Amino acid sequence: MTELNKRQFLGLAAGAAALCTPSILRAAGPTKLRFTNFAGPTSFLTNGIFRPAFDAIEAASDGTLKIDIYSGGSLASAADTYDAVRRGIADMGWGVTSYTPGRFKTATLVELPFEALTSKSASRGLWKLYQEDLLDGFKGVEVFSVMSSGIQHCHSTKDIDSLDGLAGERVRAAGSTAAMMWEAFGAIPVSLPVSTIAESLSKNTLRGSMNDWNALETWGILDFVKWHIDVPLGSSPCFLTINKKVFDSLPEVAQTALREHGGQRFNDFWGEQLDGENRRLRAVVAEMADHHILVPTAEQLGEWKKRIAPVTEKWVSENPNGERALELYTATLNEARG
Repeated sequence: MTELNKRQFLGLAAGAAALCTPSILRAAGPTKLRFTNFAGPTSFLTNGIFRPAFDAIEAASDGTLKIDIYSGGSLASAADTYDAVRRGIADMGWGVTSYTPGRFKTATLVELPFEALTSKSASRGLWKLYQEDLLDGFKGVEVFSVMSSGIQHCHSTKDIDSLDGLAGERVRAAGSTAAMMWEAFGAIPVSLPVSTIAESLSKNTLRGSMNDWNALETWGILDFVKWHIDVPLGSSPCFLTINKKVFDSLPEVAQTALREHGGQRFNDFWGEQLDGENRRLRAVVAEMADHHILVPTAEQLGEWKKRIAPVTEKWVSENPNGERALELYTATLNEARG
């Protein structure tokens, strides 16, 4: 090989090596992940939780990652989110487990009333169960988070002073365990996506619903329910997952950013933000002249807890790891309170 050819060969080799350096790869642009979000583009969940959380992840990824939010169910419906992510229709997504009944049985533990008082503590409890491999159904995806919705309360279109006031009425129940609770109070539980509650209330096909204060505003439910019983009626288990193949194909720095900002770290951020927004909105509703918030007496709470005791017992008996899961969950809640 002549000296000129050698120099040409070495120049080509150096050029090829340069193309493989991280700086050049970053110059080609970050990997874009499509996040499916059934909440609206202006909702608190979108702008108060997801966007700031994703901004932090993007910053930590050293320019290798960008997360685009597709809101309002434009990429996948709430009920289809888990499978949409698993199949690659979306790269990431969040959803509610009760929209696919029977799939995430142990996660329904957070639907039990009178246990968790905050989303943050319930989210910690759920993540603890996931870490201990006690949550079923989460297969075929990279689990970023398993968290709790805001704590739900009773909301009604008619004047009530007790949970018994909805006996014989159709009430939206957020999951199978919540449905058993309403049956214990003589109500008729109805399973509905949160996005359809306001329409059902407007048509008088639904008398009441259980939601956190944030959901009342986000989904337009507040326009129809004027009577509220401020009692912790459990919550809805939620998840945020990533397509497994997509995650495995990401640069290590991007994977590290997602893992470090997920799990307990995201759960605490989610819970703190959601709890704060719920406190703010409850205060707003309390100032509305045509709305009425009932705070139960200790005697009422004691009576209601006795009424739903069989629901808890049934939940434990119907889940193979029920006793262990409930014990670990309540211990985590007590630790959070302490």
